[in-house]
Amino acid sequence: MDDREHTRRAFLIGAGVLAAGAGLDAFLIEPNWLEVTRHEVPIAGLPQELDGFTIVQISDAHLKRIGAVEEAIVRVVQTESVQLVVLTGDIVDSASTLDVLQAFCDTLRRKGTVVLAALGNWEHWGEVPLVELGKLYSRVGVQLLVNAAVLLPGGIRVYATDDSTGGSPRVGTLYDDSAATTLLVSHSPAFLDTTAFKPKTFGLALSGHTHGGQIRLGPKGVPFRPQGCGRFVGGWYDTTGGRAYVSRGTGTSILPARFICRPELPILRLRRA
Repeated sequence: MDDREHTRRAFLIGAGVLAAGAGLDAFLIEPNWLEVTRHEVPIAGLPQELDGFTIVQISDAHLKRIGAVEEAIVRVVQTESVQLVVLTGDIVDSASTLDVLQAFCDTLRRKGTVVLAALGNWEHWGEVPLVELGKLYSRVGVQLLVNAAVLLPGGIRVYATDDSTGGSPRVGTLYDDSAATTLLVSHSPAFLDTTAFKPKTFGLALSGHTHGGQIRLGPKGVPFRPQGCGRFVGGWYDTTGGRAYVSRGTGTSILPARFICRPELPILRLRRA
């Protein structure tokens, strides 16, 4: 064997090992390796009693079963000092997994913690019966908000739209100057750019949908993003209406893999600015 053939063979073997390692990571390791991210969120005019108010965002779970990621989420909610858990859409994508959703929500319940839910595109596309979904959420102590708001103790107003990719979002009752601060929940983040919000409409907006790209080719390489993402991939953004956080989500869609894009559970702590 000459040197060129030896080099070629070594290269092919090395490439095969790298490909196998990447496949192992993408299909078996990363999808089950939850990353908890922590964020201090300064909000102008936040009352003293709301300083430290803590929110956990669960997005794009695409529940199929209670696995390692879901168990890790529950441990965080049960052990952290959390006042609000927000399910920001695509939690289920078919009626066949509503029993899994019920079991998951049952384990999320904790004394003193409010749990709210919004719709994503897959609750629509998967033809999940929305009336039944709302009743299920209610049975397990979760309030489903669709183009509706709820005022929490202390003056935090949470307004959740229907999803802009699969549903019909409205913001007609979003504006309320009497609230200490407004938390906007809207699953597909492009909505934040395509809606004519007034400045400082919300103190914080929460979205998901992007999966952070799910399969990434390096820190900035995002070859695939679904409709409804706009310029958003993941993390913090400034929008006309206020600051927004876009979660990478906790599950997978279409392809059961993640690469250089671990599932994410954001913990957001409000602070007086």
